[in-house]
Amino acid sequence: MKKLGVFVAIALVMASAGLYSQPAEGKGPRKFIEQLKLTEGQKKDFDKIHVDMEKQEIAQKAKNETARIDLRQLFKADSPDKSAIEKKMNEIADLEVQMHMIKVNSWFEINKLLTPEQQKTWKKALEYASEMQHGEMGMDHRSGHSMPPHHEEPMPKK
Repeated sequence: MKKLGVFVAIALVMASAGLYSQPAEGKGPRKFIEQLKLTEGQKKDFDKIHVDMEKQEIAQKAKNETARIDLRQLFKADSPDKSAIEKKMNEIADLEVQMHMIKVNSWFEINKLLTPEQQKTWKKALEYASEMQHGEMGMDHRSGHSMPPHHEEPMPKK
């Protein structure tokens, strides 16, 4: 059950990551944020949540990178300790989940600021970001090549 929760959290985070990283030119997820028609108070709260999220992410990235350096050192040892390496890898995995949870938590904080109508637009932004993250808009963002749409149908047997 814990693994399912982690998977859901990671999926939400991957989808919401694009909401904060897009240019403010009215393209992509930012257009959804503009469509929210936030009040001045909401804008102020939205910005505060975003700034707090960025600060938390920086601190969390530092912890993660430090743990990765420690892991490299464990591998470099004359006699690497498998249990110490496994423990450090589990620590890194936990740190990565915490990193993703920072975004998930901020998404929910922002969602609480919004009216029910604004929440619908906010959820559409999340769906859009998820599609962009997973290349469902017809482009594989890692290679830049067009990709066929993803289908859940099983592969035909030969």
